Amino acid sequence: MKIVIAGAQEVGTHLAKLLAKENHDVVLMDSDMNRIAQLTFMNLMTMVGKPTSIHALKEAGVPECNLFIAVTPDESTNIHSCILAANLGARRTMARVDNYETQKTDSADFYKRIGISDLVYPEMLGGQFIADAIARPWARQSISLCDGCLLLLAVKVREGAPIVGRKLMDIGRMHHDSFHVAAIRRDVDLIIPNGNDIVKAEDLVYFVTLPQKADVVRFTCGKKERDLHRIIILGGNRLGIQLCYYLKKHYDVVFIEDDADNANHVMDKLPNVKVVRGMKNYIETLNDLNINVHDAFVAVGPDSDSNILACLTAKKMGVGKSIVEVSDVEQVTMAQNLNIGSTVNKKSLTAASIYQILLESDKTNAKCFSLIDAEVVDLTAQNNSSITLKPVMELRLPKGITIGGMVRNGQGQTVTGQTHIQPGDQVVVICRNEKIEAVQELFVK
Repeated sequence: MKIVIAGAQEVGTHLAKLLAKENHDVVLMDSDMNRIAQLTFMNLMTMVGKPTSIHALKEAGVPECNLFIAVTPDESTNIHSCILAANLGARRTMARVDNYETQKTDSADFYKRIGISDLVYPEMLGGQFIADAIARPWARQSISLCDGCLLLLAVKVREGAPIVGRKLMDIGRMHHDSFHVAAIRRDVDLIIPNGNDIVKAEDLVYFVTLPQKADVVRFTCGKKERDLHRIIILGGNRLGIQLCYYLKKHYDVVFIEDDADNANHVMDKLPNVKVVRGMKNYIETLNDLNINVHDAFVAVGPDSDSNILACLTAKKMGVGKSIVEVSDVEQVTMAQNLNIGSTVNKKSLTAASIYQILLESDKTNAKCFSLIDAEVVDLTAQNNSSITLKPVMELRLPKGITIGGMVRNGQGQTVTGQTHIQPGDQVVVICRNEKIEAVQELFVK
């Protein structure tokens, strides 16, 4: 597939890496020569050029491309370049946008008419991610898979939890119909485990489970159920506002925002929330707000380091659940190791969302979620594909690949060694980044 990506910041670069690994013909363009020069080590074509220049788009091969993706930091540039690309001959276009209005059905239809096939709004993705973390506060991450038939949960386990110190094969015998341990993050390492691996205290464990079995995961990890009501949000920006749109009405929300214009904007958009000033002196503000009686603290301010420090402070002052937004993908693992709570990165969510849209149109019907160093891939088994020829235990899957669960006839179920995958089954596979091509080969004839 011929793909042109405009914007060599983190989203565009991450996408280019994923797509180049699958042997797509990828061109990554950016107007900044220095940014492009830093990417020469990657196995893809790069070029310097403005995405709003017809000459540059032609030079990048847009008239012959299957897909044009615009993910620069500027919404207008992305929309403009997609319109040009569509009129030059690109079969499909995608644009990163900064406006919730674009997500409405009538707006999406309008943009399709002018040549933009898909719109991706990072703040909407981030807001949904944080809302899910608040709804299930004992988990660090909660992702719906296969249209809600399966659930991916990431849980930090502590000393004394029932799962700690036990081999996965023993845990599997007891809970084979409830969940599958798909991955383990231990410090900076991500492990795709086998039955002989042991869960250790302080591991971040990734489970694939059925939504109705989530409480079994919670109990196995030694977590208590908590219903959050009182939430403090540090940062009156688009992400914080989008989060409130996804929260249920019973939440009592307080915003901390120092900028007068931002504070007024929050009050205009969310008349039922309280807004206080004090981002620069948030420790004093948290004391004044009695942070210890609040259930959750969400830091989505403009500076990642300040967000991390604020979350650490809030945890020390007694808040139960903390959630931090970081701007760089590299900071995600660091924040997780600092034991902050849930970590959100809009750039990786955006890249994963675009990748899902792309793979949905692929013949394997794959969808992908990034876990940093690993991918969660949702594929449909084809007739006579390798994955359907034998029970799972006889497939001898390559190291670094595990099957988390599947959906058959609309019903989610876990997968054991005796499971025999059938054509048409929708299967969730967790694999290391470099194994994704090998995974897809298992599912096609």
